[in-house]
Amino acid sequence: MTHPTRRALRSSAVGVERPDETRPLTRRELRERERTAESIALTASDARAAERVHVVEGSAPLYTSRRALREAATRVARDLPVHMAEAAFTAPVITVDAPSLGGGGESIPGVRPARGFAPRVVREAPTAPPSRPARGARKLAQKISAAGALLFIGSLVVVTSLPAQAVQAPGGIDPEVAQMHNGDAQVLEGVEAETTSYFARDDITVNDQMAAARMTTGERAAFQAVADGEPVGPSYTGNPAQPQVWSMLETSFVQTPFPSMDQVPMSSGFGYRPGGFHGGSDFTPGLGTDIRPIANGVVSAVFHGNNPGGGGYSVFIDHNIDGEFIQSWYGHMLPGSITVEVGQVVDITDVIGQVGNSGRSTGPHLHLELKNSDYISFDPVLWFQTREQNLERAW
Repeated sequence: MTHPTRRALRSSAVGVERPDETRPLTRRELRERERTAESIALTASDARAAERVHVVEGSAPLYTSRRALREAATRVARDLPVHMAEAAFTAPVITVDAPSLGGGGESIPGVRPARGFAPRVVREAPTAPPSRPARGARKLAQKISAAGALLFIGSLVVVTSLPAQAVQAPGGIDPEVAQMHNGDAQVLEGVEAETTSYFARDDITVNDQMAAARMTTGERAAFQAVADGEPVGPSYTGNPAQPQVWSMLETSFVQTPFPSMDQVPMSSGFGYRPGGFHGGSDFTPGLGTDIRPIANGVVSAVFHGNNPGGGGYSVFIDHNIDGEFIQSWYGHMLPGSITVEVGQVVDITDVIGQVGNSGRSTGPHLHLELKNSDYISFDPVLWFQTREQNLERAW
């Protein structure tokens, strides 16, 4: 019997289906089969559980998994109506009508047209300032009173220096006293009328400069009547806002904004400091301390918290110091404490406001700044002491 060769067997096996050969599965294949079986079991278990559940109409929905719960919540959230609220904030509009505090007047805004002010009703409203004789009579009366007081004191000195015999009745002298002065009797001679001295008017000088600088009621009324009838110009040009009444308020007396205090603490002086140049002096007498003008003058600007330079509540006053224009700034005042208005004539005794912390401020203080006719800031403290102007441009 002839057996076929191997090549014949291989060629005859082409196209013939072979039986499946069994081989061991790998670990990955075993894990995939287990996961598939678990998934099939869970699906069958959920189906059997769903068949036993009876859903009542109107009840809350049931979810078989957390994923189904999240998907349902997402669908509900997408269907919710969304309403956008309108913006309630309206940006403020600031109108710049004065340079910033400490700016030195380099940036000057446009000049607004002058606006008139209604005149106030006063009891005494003469059209010209009162004459000086009334004040001269008062000074003469003060001098005469002082002379009388000196005469009275001199008479007391004379009386207390007399000997005892001079005040005893004639013939009533004590014999022992008479013996002590026997031979050299003391005689009190009278004073002749021609030797009486009088105090001349020019011999007495009144040194109360503050009293002389104060305005009387009539003077204030007269100046205010002129101010009420004069239009108010810009307050940042180096010229008086009301030239006519300003020319009538010439004075030589100046004071600090706190005349009742011997010493006033300062937190920052005139000159450079961290953050830039400081065009004034910062005084810290305490929150709520009364502020008075440095001299008689007329108010040229008032800011109720809207000072464009960050000064908050502030007041500008024009002064005539020996014929020279000086403008004083009072910044960071206490809100609601300002007692003056534009066009008002102020006296050195008037309270114009109180120390506060308004505007760009790090603590309660008064920012005092002075401007000259060139509208340049200068050192207030040095000017109070020497009347010298240490100008900002010199720095």
